Amino acid sequence: MTSTPIPHASDSLEQRTAEAAIIAGVSALVGVPLAPARIPIDGARVEVDGANPDNTVLVEAYARIGALKGAQPRKLASDAFKLAWAGQKLNATRLIIAVAGVDAENYLHRPGAWLTAAVRDAGIEVIRIDLDDEMRASLVAAQSRQFR
Repeated sequence: MTSTPIPHASDSLEQRTAEAAIIAGVSALVGVPLAPARIPIDGARVEVDGANPDNTVLVEAYARIGALKGAQPRKLASDAFKLAWAGQKLNATRLIIAVAGVDAENYLHRPGAWLTAAVRDAGIEVIRIDLDDEMRASLVAAQSRQFR
């Protein structure tokens, strides 16, 4: 008898799968191929969820459905800072934070918030990619299992 293993409570397979779908959606939207990349910059290495072959388009994906909790807002700020820094160093022409949920999108567009102003001033676009119902349900189930 073969049984399906139960994922560990902190396993992030669903988020990784959703992030790949988000990157594919952004790729289709902007019309360039995007893939995860490790890019050397000034003796350091930056990892981004999506970059085109010449690193002029850099994307960070955020797969969260629902209200942001705990350190999640800081994750978005960290992603924005990474994009701003890497984009400046690489002379990137397009920087994108791509989100799956309305709550994350709204968080990055809060009137009067310093992060909203910083994202705008750094030229970072916020794009929401709608995931299909099955993937959304999978993410919500994973988030419930992970208690976040």
